[in-house]
Amino acid sequence: MQDLFKEIKSVPAVMGSCLHVAGIKDLNSDLPKIFLAKITEIGEIFDRVIKVSLATNMHANTIEFKYDEALIFLRPIDQDSCLITFCETDVNKKMLNMTTGMLGNELKQTVEQIRKGAEPKSAEAAPRRPEPEPVAAVQPPPPAPTPKSIDVNKIIHAGPMAKIFQDFQDALAMAIGPISEMVMRDSVEEWAREGECSQERLPELVDMLIREIDDVSLEAEFKLAIKHHIS
Repeated sequence: MQDLFKEIKSVPAVMGSCLHVAGIKDLNSDLPKIFLAKITEIGEIFDRVIKVSLATNMHANTIEFKYDEALIFLRPIDQDSCLITFCETDVNKKMLNMTTGMLGNELKQTVEQIRKGAEPKSAEAAPRRPEPEPVAAVQPPPPAPTPKSIDVNKIIHAGPMAKIFQDFQDALAMAIGPISEMVMRDSVEEWAREGECSQERLPELVDMLIREIDDVSLEAEFKLAIKHHIS
């Protein structure tokens, strides 16, 4: 599988790929970890698109999602699986489509291997589980509190620390490139949910961003660029 990903990544400006197979939770990807949180969401979008396509007899070789910082291509393999490829905005689309098209049969074989690996063992081979002992009835837990609403755009661009956040994002872009805006938004949203948006908590946000960089030398450059904002 990694050989397939490696061949796709040989196309200039491709950041990495993932095979989405409906019903399979394990991720099959060569993408940096900062993308992984988005893969499941994009796979679910693909599942909905396929249902609409089947209902309307509409067929597409490739589905493109365009963002300011990246392009995402979904190439259906069958009605329950697709190849998701993350690219920079200047990727050669024709070369990418040609490369993934040539790998079509190998991608289908890989998807079948993934499905076979996820098949449960037969009931006959499974050991018999002991009957659970009866337990006393317990009260259901109280309902979880409703998460507070977060306006990420307002926090980043119109809040009292807008200049600091812009410096953070500029430094992040030097480390991880065009996806920095997406990573910054996600990290600030998580940071804001965990407490007050204050300058005293900026070190917590810095730690979140550093975890996404995942490179020691780039982490050091990022810290140096924003150190004047951290008391």
